[in-house]
Amino acid sequence: MNWTGKWKNQYGSILEITKQENGNLEGTFESAVDHSTKGQKLPVVGVYNDILIGVTCTGGNHVVTYAGMLYNGKMETVWHVVTAKTENDAAKTKMLAWWESVKTNVDTFERI
Repeated sequence: MNWTGKWKNQYGSILEITKQENGNLEGTFESAVDHSTKGQKLPVVGVYNDILIGVTCTGGNHVVTYAGMLYNGKMETVWHVVTAKTENDAAKTKMLAWWESVKTNVDTFERI
């Protein structure tokens, strides 16, 4: 499976895989929705095994990991975001409890 190229999810975020070699991936991720990293190309590292994929990046106040597979020509993923703190306003940050630090959902990426 060739994972290299650009992939876009249903919200407009772009995952670009620029290097694929020996089970490892490299590239960038540009979020269309996260206010703390919107417009930034964040470095991505990951792994693959044929039609299975996992990638991770960090930016802003969080780490995000996508794991998924190629299914019917689309990259179907589940993601986990872990955030240690949040900005309440321009002058204050708040440390989050573990239960409010984790978010999980699913995204579908299509090759563009």
